[in-house]
Amino acid sequence: MSYALAFLVGVTLLLCGSVAALADLARDRQPRLSPQGGMALTGALWIVHAPEDRWFVNGEPVSRHRLPGLLASQPASTEIRFLPAATLPLEQVSRSLAHLRSISPRPVGLALPGKEP
Repeated sequence: MSYALAFLVGVTLLLCGSVAALADLARDRQPRLSPQGGMALTGALWIVHAPEDRWFVNGEPVSRHRLPGLLASQPASTEIRFLPAATLPLEQVSRSLAHLRSISPRPVGLALPGKEP
């Protein structure tokens, strides 16, 4: 009987280990979301407002006066996303978003620093 008991314990441990390993393998095969910083810029126009009234569009510095023309020249399929600097006060973020929405022919989405979409 001791061989049968040892056999059952061994099979039970083998089964438990296999089930645990399968769950871990399945978890590795699930798609992962890439962080916001790694997202491709195609199809989206990222507008960043930094302190001292500095503006960037997809990483390139842009003057505030060029923004209306730049927004109007985008294809209809382009998403427009506003990313304020984390150091901007809330009232400045609100004013900047309202300004972008007033000059943009399409909706402007708000992306908050440190938050995933």
